[in-house]
Amino acid sequence: MMLENKSVYYVTSWDDAAVYTRALEAMNIPHAVESPGSPLDLSEGQLAIVLPHLPARTHSKVRELFQGEGERYPD
Repeated sequence: MMLENKSVYYVTSWDDAAVYTRALEAMNIPHAVESPGSPLDLSEGQLAIVLPHLPARTHSKVRELFQGEGERYPD
């Protein structure tokens, strides 16, 4: 899925990425999954769940899901 206005990302394992993706889809939150070789500095075996700018209430749900703040997506 192409995602515009990439804002933050969360680094996760491949296994956890599937769980997070299902949760985000259930909440109708737009996202994309990026792998090593993308503009992000990821290690082998890691994926990044990338999110656009979100309304505050939705962003709060995302922080709760991932149990913390994400990293700012590079410009």
